[in-house]
This record gives sequence, structure tokens and C-alpha cells, in this order.
Amino acid sequence: MFSYNTPNFIKRIDVKKLSIFFTVLYVLSLIPMLVLGFYDWPSADDYTMALQPRLYFAQTGNIFGTVIESLKKSWWVYSQYEGYFFSIILTCIAPNVFGEGFYVITPFIIIGMLTFGVCYFFDALFVRVWKLDRHLSVIAAMTTLILMIQCLSEGGMRVEAFYWYSGAINYTFTFGMAFFWLGLVLRSVYENSEKARKKKLIWAAFWGFWMGGANYLTALELAICSVLTLFIFFMIRKDLFKLEGADKAQQKSFGYIWIPAVTNLIGFACSCFTPGNLVRSAETAHFGPVKAILLSIHSTLDMMFNTMARWELFVALVLLIPVFWKMAGNMKQKLSHPVLFALFAFLMVSSNMTPAFFAVANVEAGRLKVLAWMEFVLMLVLVDFYFTTWTRQNLVGISKDRSADKSAEGTVNAADSRRFSERSSLVLMLCLAFLAAGSCLCVIPNARYYSTTSAISDLATGTAATYRKENLERLEILRDDTVKDAALPEHKAQPEMLFYWDVTPDKGEWINTATANYYYKDTVVLVNE
Repeated sequence: MFSYNTPNFIKRIDVKKLSIFFTVLYVLSLIPMLVLGFYDWPSADDYTMALQPRLYFAQTGNIFGTVIESLKKSWWVYSQYEGYFFSIILTCIAPNVFGEGFYVITPFIIIGMLTFGVCYFFDALFVRVWKLDRHLSVIAAMTTLILMIQCLSEGGMRVEAFYWYSGAINYTFTFGMAFFWLGLVLRSVYENSEKARKKKLIWAAFWGFWMGGANYLTALELAICSVLTLFIFFMIRKDLFKLEGADKAQQKSFGYIWIPAVTNLIGFACSCFTPGNLVRSAETAHFGPVKAILLSIHSTLDMMFNTMARWELFVALVLLIPVFWKMAGNMKQKLSHPVLFALFAFLMVSSNMTPAFFAVANVEAGRLKVLAWMEFVLMLVLVDFYFTTWTRQNLVGISKDRSADKSAEGTVNAADSRRFSERSSLVLMLCLAFLAAGSCLCVIPNARYYSTTSAISDLATGTAATYRKENLERLEILRDDTVKDAALPEHKAQPEMLFYWDVTPDKGEWINTATANYYYKDTVVLVNE
């Protein structure tokens, strides 16, 4: 009928520059959140778990003795009330043990470990195991982290994820460590140097035991991974499976992969079979294992897909398709079971919720939802990679030469291999533009839509500064030795990212009693001015 030409304004995007862009974007998104940490303040379990170490340090000032005291408290909690020993140790050595001023490091510790763990795992899987492009792996890791952190729903989850130490160190921190451990296991086989492989194996065996004593959501998933590792190990030993992408030396190193898997399962057993769990079980409502599993599957569909997943998650998954498409060009191992892997990913996300239903019959706590969300995001990204790679391998074929990248246009030269095709660049630009425009439309009416914009809002309005000022005023009352019955004024500022739980007008409430013990008071009550 008629034809026309449109201006070709899309330039082919450089892979390295795009990885730098996403890294800078991720770092910039963290700056307001980390600055907000300077207004953070302990609350709730920070006063109970760290009580004995804090009292010891206040009396002696001995750091080494305080660490020993925290281990004693950890042993008491482990044997009397809760089994996840590694998380307990981390919780008992809270920053506020050495003074309230040290509490500001909480988000640095939590976000730092999450970032390191995810990046370490992605590098181990994509770069070490599959020998894929490092810059493309960075793009995938940064996108995943941005979705994990920035797209958390408001309403209490963010403070429990990053700012309330007792919750964040127990859940978000150990979740990041879990991916660090998985990365160690992969590197213990696929590192190029034998010395490096042995070193990673030793660390994987050591940390495997301690990760078995992490919170039960994370520990159960790692136990599942350990069982699968042992299954694959025995199937390869029986010549029923084949280890691809490994030379003879690496295949020999694979013969020791059972060690970290076994140490992890030993740690998990030590966590599960402790008398303390029986004490806590008697105090809480819980479901049987079958019902807990079914509820977990239902919650994955309902809470993850229906409630927490938002438009930007799915746009980001589309954005990653050209990234994974280019990455798959150098993939020599064939991926043949996309539906099976998607089912595995779905069940892994569901297993994240099973311990909560089994132990307390719900997943209402914000920190539980945080881990489910982060696991959901990571598994969706891996499923995205699997389906994209499977599609390319079936349409284009498997690359036989990693020295040159092959795209839909055929073999390209070395310079072009560092850039996306025009079509892929167009998809990337459209997704980025859509994300930018859509984010503006969402943030303008709701400043708390993203974690970083919520932090900016609390900083810009002075809510965070007022919150810290009010806590410092309270601290003067709590440190006044002449005051035995402390009456604390109610917070006028309750920033969404920082405020978790406060004392009540009831002096017999557990949080009031905990605060009173922490500061040597007879009673602590909240007064409404």
C-alpha cells in the first residue's frame, strides 16, 4: 500500500558500558538507604538477645569477654528455646552491645552481605561454571539485587529486612550468606587452579555446617540443595549422569563435593534436633508437615504473584531476555528441561515458607515475607535465563566456539561481539524508558513506592532526624541513674524504614520489661503527651 522509513536513532549498546550503568544505578539506589542508617535505633529483640553481652560490656569494657558472653547467651538460647544456632550467635552480638551509636552500621552489614552473596553466586554460576561473559553476569546480578531491595512492598517489611538488626541479621544476612556458600561449592569444582579449588572446598565445608544453623527458611533450602548435590554426586559415580564443562582435574575435585553437603546436613540436623525447639513448639500454634507444604504452595501463588509482584518485576524480566540471549551465545552445555526447572524453582520458593507454617502457622512477619520475595525474584531471574537459553539453543543451536559470539545476523567480528544487536538494543532501551517513566508515575503520588525513595522521603522531610532526636532524648532518661521508673514519651516521628516496635503503656509487656532490664530500670512505660 505504502512504505516509509523511521529515523534509526538506536545505537548498539556496549555490554561493558551497560554493566557499568547498572552497577552505578544499583550503588546510587543504595546511598539514601545507607545514609538513612545513621538515624537507625535498636528495638524489641535487640534488647533481649543482646542483654547479657551488653551488661557485661557496660561493666567491664572488655571486647573479648563480651564475645565470650555472647556465645554463652547463644548456647543458652540454643539449648533452651531455639535451634538455629548460627543466627542466634549473630543476633547476640548486636552492634548496640557496644553502644547505641554503633547501631548505624546495621544496614551496611546487611545490604553488604546480600550484595556480596548474590554477586558471588552469579559469578560462580555464569562465569566459573558456564564460562559466560562476566559483564553480562554483572548486569543480571545488579538487576536481581535492585528488584530484591527496591521493589519490596512497604508496610513494615523494609525495616525488618535492613534496619532492625535482630530480624535482618537472622534472615536477610544469612540469606546472602547462603548464596556465598553455594558459590563456594561451585567454585570448589570449577576454579581453574587446584589450590584455589581446595581452598574453596575447605571454606565450603566449614561454612556449610554453620549455614545449617541459619534461620530455618534458609537452612531448609540449603539442606535441599545439599541432598540434591549428594544425589547428583552418586548418579555421576554410577555413570548415570555426566559432569559437563569440567576438565579432568575439575572432575577429580568433584569427587569431594559431598563433604560440604554432608557438613551442611550435619549442621541442619544439629539445628532441628535440639530440646529448645520442643520448648518453643509447645508455646506456639503450628501445622503438620503436609498442611504446611500445601499452604506454602498456595502462598507462593497468592502472596508472591497476586500481592507482592508488581509491573516493574515483569518489565525487568523482559529487559533481561536480550542480556541472556547474548549470554547464551557462548553456552556450550545444553539446557533441555525448562518446564522441569520452572517447577523446581516454584517449589524452592514454596519451601522457603514451609518452616514458618510448620513452626508458627503463618508467614505474617515482615522478615518472612522478605526472604520469600527475594527468593522469588532470584528464581524468576534464573527461570528467565533457562527459558531464554533453551529457546536460543533450539532456534540457533549451541555455540561450538567461545571466541566469537553468534547472533541472529550470523558470526560477528570481535568488536561487535562486545555490543548488543540493534534489535536487542531497542528492547533494552524501550524497557529502560518504560521503567523510568513508569517509576516516575508511581513515585510522584507515593514517595514510598521504592525503598530508596522511601528513604529519601524520610530524610528530606526530617522524619528520620526527628526520630533519632527523640531516641536520644529517651536515652537521657534511660541512662539517668536517679530514674528507676522510666516514662518514655511517645514517638511523634515513626519513619517507615526505621520504626519497628515500641514500648507500650503496659509496664508488664515483654518489650517494656526487656528495655527496663537493658537499662537497669525497675519499670519502663510509654506515656502519651
